[in-house]
Amino acid sequence: MANARNYLAIAGENVFIFENGHGTGVHHSELLSLMAESRSLAEVKTKFRASRSNPIETLEHFGFDFDILLREQFREGHRDTTLAKLHRVDTKWIAEKRRSLGFSREQGRPPIDFTRDEILRARGTAESIVGAAEQLGIDRKTFSKLYLSKLRSNGPVETDRMKSSLPSNKT
Repeated sequence: MANARNYLAIAGENVFIFENGHGTGVHHSELLSLMAESRSLAEVKTKFRASRSNPIETLEHFGFDFDILLREQFREGHRDTTLAKLHRVDTKWIAEKRRSLGFSREQGRPPIDFTRDEILRARGTAESIVGAAEQLGIDRKTFSKLYLSKLRSNGPVETDRMKSSLPSNKT
């Protein structure tokens, strides 16, 4: 079987980077430190040109477990598409890795969940619904829906703005 045009080969403590038939040797610590610092297979593949599996096999030969890195990144909440771009691999491959490592995939967008106090505080400090939505970093329609649902779920509430517009009953 013929070797790929670009690949990595191991010789003792060294990694040989073969590009178009020409090889360059480096100590394996360069490969490991680059992977540890960047946490990105794509970064490694820019210096150590090879197919997807070849750098992973080479890293594992020298004690770096790519599955542990993926587990950490899944726990950090990275989505399949984000990781596919980060590692410059196919999204389906990341999804298969996610399943094989025992992580479930959430369907759709992550839920937008703010506490009642956060919603009311944003509405109280902002000049408008648009301003409150910008404070929270969400769309104004989404903010309006959240605001109304939070008001309905816990009964009426008086914000500072509402208090100032109500007539005072002081005698």
